[in-house]
Amino acid sequence: MNILYTSENKIYMLENSNKTEIPCGRIIKYKETLDSIRRRNEWKTTGQGAIFTGAAQKAESVEIPARIAGICMNGESLIYGVHLDSSSSIYSRSTDRTDMTEGLIISGVSFGTFDCLDGKLALSLGTGGSTHIAVMEPPSSAYEEYTDGDTTEENPSWSRFHKDRIYFSTAGFARNEYGQICAVSPRSGAYLDIASREMEEFLSDPQYDYLKLKDDKNGNLYYIRQPYGGEKDKDGVKFTDVLLFPVRLLKGLFGWLNFMCTIWGGQPLKSGESGLPDNAKAKNRSAKDMIIDGNIIKAKELAKAAEMKDDDLSGIMPRSRVLVKREADGEETVLYKGVLDYTVCRDGGILISNGRHIIKLSEGKEEHIAKAYFACNLTEDSGN
Repeated sequence: MNILYTSENKIYMLENSNKTEIPCGRIIKYKETLDSIRRRNEWKTTGQGAIFTGAAQKAESVEIPARIAGICMNGESLIYGVHLDSSSSIYSRSTDRTDMTEGLIISGVSFGTFDCLDGKLALSLGTGGSTHIAVMEPPSSAYEEYTDGDTTEENPSWSRFHKDRIYFSTAGFARNEYGQICAVSPRSGAYLDIASREMEEFLSDPQYDYLKLKDDKNGNLYYIRQPYGGEKDKDGVKFTDVLLFPVRLLKGLFGWLNFMCTIWGGQPLKSGESGLPDNAKAKNRSAKDMIIDGNIIKAKELAKAAEMKDDDLSGIMPRSRVLVKREADGEETVLYKGVLDYTVCRDGGILISNGRHIIKLSEGKEEHIAKAYFACNLTEDSGN
C-alpha cells in the first residue's frame, strides 16, 4: 500500500516504508523567479558602494509564502492545490517524482481541501469568507456550485457507499454592523445529494465541532469530533497558582522597578538588558504558535514534540480531539484520541496522523507506519 500525504508544505509518498518527496512544480518555479529577482537586485545592497551609501544588507534566504491546501488521486494522476501569495491554483501531475510535467486545472479561485471519485472532483470554493461545495471534472476548469448562503462548507468527501453523495462540515456566520465576521457557529455534519440537489444536516451539537466526515464501502461513517472552537484553557485557580503567587508577584514588582529605573535613571537594574518590554520577542514567540481548527499548539509544545524519541508514539493534538466511528444504527465508538487527520483505506483500515506519526488501525490493532511531522491530507495511491 502506497500512502501520500503532505507535511510542512511538501508532498510525500510512502512506498513500502520508503519515503520520497514529490516535487511541486509551481512552488519550484516561483522560488526560481524570486531567486532570479534577488540576484538581479543584489548589486544594490552589496559591495563598497552599498556600504558607502548605507544600503548594504546581509543576504538572507527567501521564505516561500506557499501552502499546499490539499491532495487527492484521480486515477493515476495526483491532484494538488497550492496557495501562493495571493493566488490559488490546482494542478495535476504524475506520482513519478522524475516526471515534472504538470497540468493546470484551475486558478484564480480560493479553495479548501478536496476529494476525487470516478473522475469527479468535489471541493469547497470561497468568496468573501464563505466557502461552498462545488463539483468539477478535471482537466476541465468548469465547475458547478451546489450550496450557497452566508456559511462555510469545508472538507468535502465523496461517499463510498451512497451514490452521488458528498459529506462535509458546515457552519454559519455572525456578522457585526460593518458586515465583518465576528463569530462562527459550531461545525455540523451534513451531506449533499448532487442528483436531487438536496442537502441535509444530520450531525450537530452546540458543544462540538464535527470535522472531516468520510464513510467506507459498508456505510460506516467516520469523523473528527472536538470541543466547539478547539480545546479551551481551563478557568479557575489551581493549587500550583497559589504556590507561585509570591514568585510571580516579586517578578512583576522587579520588572516594574527595572522599567522605571530605565526610563527615569537611564540604566536598568539588571545588567545586559535594555530594561524595556521586549514586544518583538513576544510577538515572534506567539507567531510560532500553530492553530489547527481552533486548537492552539504552543511553540514550546512543538519544540518538545520535535525532541521526543522516535519510539515515543504520542502526538501533539489535544486528546479531546477524537476520531469517531458511527455505525448505521447510530452507535458511536471513539477509535483514537488526539488525532490530527485520517483517511479510510480500501481494505477497511484507518490511517491516522497524530501530528508526529502515521498509524494504521486495523481490526483493533495499531501498526506504526512512519514518523511524519504534521502529516495531513492522507490518501492512498489508487494505482496500488
